[in-house]
Amino acid sequence: MTRPALLILIAGPSAAGKTHFSKELKTSLAQSGIAALVIGSDDYYREHWTPNSIYGFDTVDAIDRDALIGDVQALLERRLQHRRRYDMSTRAVSWESLKTTCDVVLLEGAFGPQLLMNHLHPDLLIYVSAFLPIRVIRRLRRDVRERARSVPSVLRQMLLNMFPGERRYIHPLQRSADLVISDIPQGLLQAVQRIEVLIR
Repeated sequence: MTRPALLILIAGPSAAGKTHFSKELKTSLAQSGIAALVIGSDDYYREHWTPNSIYGFDTVDAIDRDALIGDVQALLERRLQHRRRYDMSTRAVSWESLKTTCDVVLLEGAFGPQLLMNHLHPDLLIYVSAFLPIRVIRRLRRDVRERARSVPSVLRQMLLNMFPGERRYIHPLQRSADLVISDIPQGLLQAVQRIEVLIR
């Protein structure tokens, strides 16, 4: 019987570097002969969902829980054939063919990990952090360039939705994390070492 893939959750606040860390970790694992696949929980935002009156989209309720859990479970069992994509600017869902399997599933995102922790029993929880001023600059740059947002609207969302959502849903994860990373190069070494032990 084929062994299920490992599930590694990569959590942390907005613009802390989760996506960058996940891609670098995938590359580092490949150099050790370990095939990894990165899945972003941002691709599991609900389609046509009405934003929460307090948190906007910065809440676990904005994520399609059943779709996320179902797809990750299928990935772990190496039977997922199509991966989901979500367009932040149009809020539309699409799918693309998935023709590869992996030894490790890297699920990264601000609000996906919370939904998986009690259902799929991850092998490792990594929390990525960064100083607030750095995160604010990154978030502004990303949302203006990639999501067609204005600077005032991004700042307003940060103050009204993002920061309250992080305090409620994201910051508590740091206490239960197996690794807390603020230095990416050093964190990559630590993560690879932990995963190599788990996969043996």
